[in-house]
Amino acid sequence: MTISEQTLSRFSTQHKIIKYYIDGLPPEAIYKRLSSEKWSIHEIIAYMCRYQHIFFSRIKSIVSEVNPMFNIYKPDEDPEFSFTESKTTGSLLHEIYRVRQDILNELDAVKQDAGSLTGIHEVLGKMDLSQWIEFFLLHESNQLFKIFKSAGNYWSFGANPENIRKTPMRTPMDELAGY
Repeated sequence: MTISEQTLSRFSTQHKIIKYYIDGLPPEAIYKRLSSEKWSIHEIIAYMCRYQHIFFSRIKSIVSEVNPMFNIYKPDEDPEFSFTESKTTGSLLHEIYRVRQDILNELDAVKQDAGSLTGIHEVLGKMDLSQWIEFFLLHESNQLFKIFKSAGNYWSFGANPENIRKTPMRTPMDELAGY
């Protein structure tokens, strides 16, 4: 089994929408949290950048090992996350673009063997390389949705955090199901 062209196309372009979502936002809209419980746009982008490095490392393990096991990534347990978060948003975006190309180069070298290359996620179980890429894309799209909502909330509520509606905390699945 190979990696589908549709999957590779999404993987090569999906992240590029971030710039469109944040273009025209003032720095406070990117760096300030609109709610103490939710990350700022910058923090989400830092998470996406760091998680992409984690994903690349996982891809390398899947290619070189037999059924490697991976735990859920938790940024608060990752000493590198705070370093990543301290970078500017622009440098994070450049890093996302650069690392994405590095991953694409790696995938191009192994895409014909994708069905035989597997890794085990502690919650999702055993997945082949194509499934890992799909998982990454779905996870990333959730982060993109959060950026999209945060940018819209900034403008919708008069760029004043006191005007943000307070809603009950929802689980991530509840949040996605409502839209």
